Amino acid sequence: MLVALAPSCLPDLLRLSTAAGWNQTAADWLRLLELEPDGCFGVQQDGRIVASATVVTYGSALAWIGMVLTLPEYRGRGYATLLMERCLRCCEERGVVTVRLDATEMGRPVYARLGFVDEYEVQRRAGQLPPAEPRPPVFDFELDRLAFGADRRRLLEKTGCARPGRVASYIGPVTARTPEEAREIVLHCGVSGACFWDVPAANPAALELSASLGFAPVRRLIRMRRGSAVAEHPEHVFALAGFEYG
Repeated sequence: MLVALAPSCLPDLLRLSTAAGWNQTAADWLRLLELEPDGCFGVQQDGRIVASATVVTYGSALAWIGMVLTLPEYRGRGYATLLMERCLRCCEERGVVTVRLDATEMGRPVYARLGFVDEYEVQRRAGQLPPAEPRPPVFDFELDRLAFGADRRRLLEKTGCARPGRVASYIGPVTARTPEEAREIVLHCGVSGACFWDVPAANPAALELSASLGFAPVRRLIRMRRGSAVAEHPEHVFALAGFEYG
């Protein structure tokens, strides 16, 4: 049965993301539910949520689909396709022009059948950040809109430029005009020790910066879109907000 997700589903949602080995915490799930209370969907079977998918909208210009998860023992029943179709209806109801997502190899064929096309690779990199004096995030919202291709002020105000994770801390989102500016943001983002850092391969300077700080690729996804190409400037994107946000 297809259902709307709510905070009461949190134990099941954490079970989903943990079973997949993903990094989301309870705070990450609750942030999604707060941002898009009418855009988070699940499949309920046997008295629990066994599959999920979420939509985050950035006005009518762009929407992002994420958290497409199914418990291993419930895979192969078409739940991912069912949830994706519901997410796309949600986007259509809101008049969204373009829908994007970051696809795993498992999910990519599902998305291709629904009309998504490949854009470019994004990499999850892992490494260690040294302790440093944290600096409060100061976002250039206009630069971020130019870089990302849509206004995501509402998201940035909730995430900051780093946050804790279940497995490791998370660096991002970071947009900057130069690698030097991005380096300062990253080094003083408020987290240290083991970290994940998601980087668009469309920005070679971001790949070089992350490598210079000792971060190496551990996972690769493909950014895909359905609809018109987004007028973005990835050369200013030095860290993604997360695979569930873009």
